[in-house]
Amino acid sequence: MLARAVPLVLLAAAGVYLILALRLPFGAAARPGAGFYPVIVAVFAIFVALAATASAFRATPRAEPDAVELDAAARRRVVISVAALAAFCLVLPWIGYPAAACAFVAVVLRYLGGRWTTALLAGVLSSAGSYGLFAGLLDVPLPRGPW
Repeated sequence: MLARAVPLVLLAAAGVYLILALRLPFGAAARPGAGFYPVIVAVFAIFVALAATASAFRATPRAEPDAVELDAAARRRVVISVAALAAFCLVLPWIGYPAAACAFVAVVLRYLGGRWTTALLAGVLSSAGSYGLFAGLLDVPLPRGPW
C-alpha cells in the first residue's frame, strides 16, 4: 500500500510544483526567465513520479517490510546532513551563496565518506557552476556576501 501511495503523492506534489512554476515568467530561449529552471525541474519530477507510479502498480504486491533500523553511523550521517543544511540556510545571508554552497557541499560530502580534498574540490566546482547557472545565465539574484 505504502509503495503505491508514495509515488502518487510525489506525482501530485510535482503537479502542484509545475502549476506554481508556470506562474513565473518563462522568458525566451535567448534570455530565460525566473520560471525556466523550475518548469524544467517540475516536468522532470513528473516524469520520474510517473515512472515510479507505473513501476509500483506493475509490481506484485507483497507484505510490508518491517521498519529498518538505522545503525549509529547512518544516523550520524543523517544528523550531519540536516545540520549542514540548517547551517547553510542560516549563514547564507551573511557569507553569500558561493561560500555557503561550497562549505555545505564540502561538509556533506566529507561526512558521507569522501576525502577532504575531493569534498573541497566538489564544493568549489558545484558552487561556481550553480552560481554561474543561476546568477549568470538565469539572472536569479543570489546573496553575494561581503565580497
